[in-house]
Amino acid sequence: IDFIRAKALFGIDIKGLKPSFENQQIVDWFQAVHPLLQMSLTKHDKKVVPLDIILTRDKRILLISGPNAGGKSVCLKTVGLLQYMLQCGMLVSMHERSHAGIFSHIFIDIGDEQSIEQSLSTFSSHMVNIVDILKKVSYNSLCLFDELGAGTDPVEGASLAVSILEKVRSMGAKTIATTHYSELKMYALTTDRVENASCEFN
Repeated sequence: IDFIRAKALFGIDIKGLKPSFENQQIVDWFQAVHPLLQMSLTKHDKKVVPLDIILTRDKRILLISGPNAGGKSVCLKTVGLLQYMLQCGMLVSMHERSHAGIFSHIFIDIGDEQSIEQSLSTFSSHMVNIVDILKKVSYNSLCLFDELGAGTDPVEGASLAVSILEKVRSMGAKTIATTHYSELKMYALTTDRVENASCEFN
C-alpha cells in the first residue's frame, strides 16, 4: 500500500498520466519530459523543453544529431526512464494524446565504462556492451545507443555504426541512436524505416 501511495504521490508531483497503450511495441509520445529534470528546473523557475518521439512499425530507427550539450543524451535518458516507468505501472510526464507499448527488453548503451583493470578503452567497453546487446536483441526490443561508433577512427566508426543499425533493423527492434557522423545522417535519408531527428540550442 505504501508503494502504491508513493507512486501516486510522485505521479501528482510530475503531473503524470497514463498514455493510451497499444498491443504493439511503439513509442508515440508528445511533449514527453524527463521527470527528475522537470522537478529540478521547476524549483528554479525554468522550463524543460518537451520531446516528441515516434517509433512505430514504419519508423523503427531514429537517429538524433546536433551539437554537444544540445540535449541528445538527455533525450535518450528521457526515453529509457519513461519507458521503464511505464512498464513499472507508474504515471509519466507527457501529453495525454501519447500512445505507448510494452517491450520485452530495453537495451541501453550510454556513458563511459572504460576500465584499466580489464584493459578496456572507451571504444572497447562500448563494443563489449553492444556485442552483448546484439546477441539478445529481438523484434520486441527497444535499443538506445549514445554516440554509436564514437571513440575510434571516424570512417571506421561510422561504418561500424551503420552495420550495428542494420543488424537491429533486420531484427525489427525499435532503436534510437545519437550521432555526429554525416554518414549516419545519409544512412537515415536513404534507408527505409529510418528517420533523422535533431536537437539544437535554444
